[in-house]
Amino acid sequence: MRLLDEAETTVVFEKLLKFIGNNLKNIVESPARRYCFRLQKNRVYYVSEALVKRATNISQKNLVAMGTCVGRFTHGGKFHLTVQCLGLLAANAKHKVWLK
Repeated sequence: MRLLDEAETTVVFEKLLKFIGNNLKNIVESPARRYCFRLQKNRVYYVSEALVKRATNISQKNLVAMGTCVGRFTHGGKFHLTVQCLGLLAANAKHKVWLK
């Protein structure tokens, strides 16, 4: 797993900004929780820093997934959100909808 570069970070944050709005800073700069975004095989994960430190002992070949999968990059460079991201979005969404 590696950190997102600047271009990848802006693409991910722009996509999250559409759904979360100004609450994006709650996800990125949360003092209570230490989380970061990591990239593994074109998939972006939202991972705690403690888990990232523990995963350094595992080789990249053997590492399948870690944390919450936020989305993935397509071959064309576009970013698509995944269903697993809904828990993160629901907690910080600017507009909420309840279905019965």
